[in-house]
Amino acid sequence: MSKKPRPRPTPAHLRPLATGRGGGMDPALEAAIYNNRGVALTEMKRHGEALHNFDRAVALQPNHAEAHNNRGAVLQKLRRLAEARASYDRAIALKRDYANAFYNRGSLLKQMKQYDAALADFDAAIALNPSHVETHNNRGVLLQEMKLYAGALASFDRAIALKPNHVEAHANRGIVLVNQGDMRAAEKMFLRVLELKPDDAATWFSLVNIRQYDQADNADSRALRALLARPGSGPADQEYLHFSLGKIYDDCGAHGAAFACYRQANEIRNATVFYDARRVRRLTTALTEVFTRELMLAPLPDAAATRLPLFIVGMPRSGTTLLASILSQHPAIASAGELATLPDLIAELLDPAEPGVPYPSSARAPAPGVTRRLATEYERRLRRDTRSNTARVIDKNPLNFTHLGLIARVFPQAVVLHCTRHPLDTGLSNYFQRFSPDLSYSFDLANIGHFYGEYARLMAHWRQVLPLKMLEISYEDMVLHTETVIRRALEFLGLDWDERCLSPHTNPGPVESASQWQVRQPIYRRSLNRWRHYEKHLGPLKEVLEPPGLLPSGQI
Repeated sequence: MSKKPRPRPTPAHLRPLATGRGGGMDPALEAAIYNNRGVALTEMKRHGEALHNFDRAVALQPNHAEAHNNRGAVLQKLRRLAEARASYDRAIALKRDYANAFYNRGSLLKQMKQYDAALADFDAAIALNPSHVETHNNRGVLLQEMKLYAGALASFDRAIALKPNHVEAHANRGIVLVNQGDMRAAEKMFLRVLELKPDDAATWFSLVNIRQYDQADNADSRALRALLARPGSGPADQEYLHFSLGKIYDDCGAHGAAFACYRQANEIRNATVFYDARRVRRLTTALTEVFTRELMLAPLPDAAATRLPLFIVGMPRSGTTLLASILSQHPAIASAGELATLPDLIAELLDPAEPGVPYPSSARAPAPGVTRRLATEYERRLRRDTRSNTARVIDKNPLNFTHLGLIARVFPQAVVLHCTRHPLDTGLSNYFQRFSPDLSYSFDLANIGHFYGEYARLMAHWRQVLPLKMLEISYEDMVLHTETVIRRALEFLGLDWDERCLSPHTNPGPVESASQWQVRQPIYRRSLNRWRHYEKHLGPLKEVLEPPGLLPSGQI
């Protein structure tokens, strides 16, 4: 529910009608009219027409700072980001005390993942307009993404001090507290949001996911059912409410009711995304064709010598968060969490490296300097996101399994821990999570099966060609035989045993994955064989997994 910074247009103040020497309208007044018409069209979401009007305004009056700012806001909505930045830059150059333009440019830079520059712009906007609530709130969202949680909380506190009934700031503050493991304080924040806005479906979802239930009929489930029965509830709210109610029923063992709720939630969500199975299969094939054994054995001349990265990969919901929480209890290991850093750097450095040669083909022979830039920037961000000097830093983005070939070439000293879990438990747990739209496979059981199959196909390839040290750890063994498994992992990493690794629930580090609540509990076994409670509903998943032999036979 973190509120994304939105660009804000600025209307111009109209001056009294004036005429030019030739009797025509004063260009400054005409530019102001075009600017204000553009603002109105922006509010109507007629962005193409709005852009035309802002273009006319700046053509008539090139020094019209507000029109340049508003032009940037529309270009940002149209995702023409480089042009948007140029417009914001021009507005700020013309008017150095333009708080709104600094705010808008900060929101753009955040969208472009240029976090340090975005923070500088939000700070400039606040210095010029200290009482602007949205800047404080969105500065907090930015600091949360930068993993600067104390600063994020301070920004949300300032927004709430300025506007005590600010719903988003309370909700965002609660999300940060959940990440930090302070569930009691987070609960207070979410309850405050529901005092202010009782029908806030996203906050109901946040609240339900940090509570445990033993009775299906309770105050929360009654409130959720009442909201679902209310006329006029939109699809987005219904989706949140069905996910929330499904979680309550699952907690209580009402498995039929739980699955019915999750099915409705996923059907709504699946209607808003497109899982391109052919594209996923093409990518898997391309990776296996590019990263051959011969390529893996050919070292890159500027490969990194660092031993810092420790990659934990696997399917989402396969135990990656639990393993990271266990291992980062060791004093020699820190966790940077679930990072998008490597995919971002691939998109920045390798996708455009050679026109017409996208990744992974571009990784066969990276342009001079690309490997060094990628490694240097990746290591810098790892250190930034942990602020520690440990020998190893965990990147537990499970989907990095896609990039193990590149990882092996750029970081030949890295170590990989691959988490596995029963395919049906993995698939069910994916289906029961409200993942981001980026994980478009996760809202349909057949799509989950297809994605799992491509993951299994790619991991089979890596086992054949990867020169990296890789240890496979099953979720079931990690839960049933924790000490044995963790001793083996630490020995694999060349580290001594540390008793604290048996108490991951006491780990003070932040957790931003879907397992936020679970990893704050002592290790438990109730998620083993969970799929058996829902077996009769899993036909579409089993139909995809059975033909290639991906389902294990017998008991776990």
